Amino acid sequence: MPYQYRKTAYELVKEASHELGKNGKSFHYSEVIDHIRTRYPDCPFKDNTFILHLRGLSKNIESSKNTHPSLYKRAFLIYLGNGQFKLAELNDTYEIKKVESKVTDSERIAKEVMEKHFGVRLEKKRLNIFGKYKEFDLVNVEHAIVGDVKFYQFRGTPSAQFGTLSEYVWLMEKLEQFTGRKWRKFIVGLGNKETFERYAKTYNPWLGDVEIYFINDDRKLEILRSPILGV
Repeated sequence: MPYQYRKTAYELVKEASHELGKNGKSFHYSEVIDHIRTRYPDCPFKDNTFILHLRGLSKNIESSKNTHPSLYKRAFLIYLGNGQFKLAELNDTYEIKKVESKVTDSERIAKEVMEKHFGVRLEKKRLNIFGKYKEFDLVNVEHAIVGDVKFYQFRGTPSAQFGTLSEYVWLMEKLEQFTGRKWRKFIVGLGNKETFERYAKTYNPWLGDVEIYFINDDRKLEILRSPILGV
């Protein structure tokens, strides 16, 4: 079906969600994207736009009140974790702490482990990149260290996760260009190790000096990619 009606990203996500979520069925964000791409193959929106809409339209992701207020006012979904969603019902009582606790814990664990690894204090900070500010999870401006934490459990084809990781790598490179300063740049992953291993292997020729780390369930740090350390 040609994309001739010029539906908004919100309308496309709503349409797909209601079709996939019939009879209380849960669905993964990748199913929403596939549904839209199949029905509207010439749709101009990027996958990350649909993912942001799904999160913004989830009633139990209260942070969306601030990050995506226009979407949150129209929220009709419940986020179940691990990339899964369902249509909200009147008796849904999901707590935001239940949904986001793993992500919050992952950021706390990553901060402790990476501070020990680098030997400096790291903090969440918004950095200026050509006039626009982007928040990174682990930053030390004095020592020019910048990194971000990613918690992924999805075990299918990680195209959306790869897109997000590449976006942060690109932003870190732009940070260097804007500041005219060499930064130590890294991604630290938790959850499904295979996602980060596949990313490091697939995109290795284009990652430059970006380091990829993984923290396992025992809080042991594994170096998946580090040109600086010869890995």
